[in-house]
Amino acid sequence: MKWIVAVIVVFIAGYTWVNLRYRKPGRAFRPYQDMNDRATTVRLLQGGWSRLPVTTRRPADKPAGDETPAAAADISRGSAGLGPELARDFAEKPKLPASIDRVVAPAAVAHGADYAAYFTVGFADNSALLGDLALYRKGNLLVLLPTLEPVPGKLLVRWKDGAYWVTFPTRSLSPGSYQVRLLAQGPAAVWNVTVR
Repeated sequence: MKWIVAVIVVFIAGYTWVNLRYRKPGRAFRPYQDMNDRATTVRLLQGGWSRLPVTTRRPADKPAGDETPAAAADISRGSAGLGPELARDFAEKPKLPASIDRVVAPAAVAHGADYAAYFTVGFADNSALLGDLALYRKGNLLVLLPTLEPVPGKLLVRWKDGAYWVTFPTRSLSPGSYQVRLLAQGPAAVWNVTVR
């Protein structure tokens, strides 16, 4: 019996040392998700899309009267979902929020400055939160793609909506007029912004 315990202890110690010494840094390879991400990236690049860096801030305070841009963009509603130009490029369709309820964004920004917009999102149920926000560009079209992530375990989110600030640099955009689309399962929020 002593030998069995000794062999188990030596095996556990050896396995732990090898695992810590030679393990790949970062998260492990997820075959299904990683292959879908690679296929989507290739399709987007072949379709002429490029991805721009974006930062999301939450919790987000509502813009006060003095923070509201003087020349706010006119927000209209566009088609629901990804739209035909993006839908064919995704290997697996991302989970979108139910609705985009409110958007406050400036109509113009100086070239090289950061563009910031405030928006509120409605969720279909209390089991998901906004996880990632990606910004794709094709010509003069900028598409903000918010994706949902499930809340782990049996936890639920307290509210079925959320407020966020999104910021992205305009250094890579040439001066001109751009159409911005913020996607959801329901109608997308659409507005124009001028980079001066």
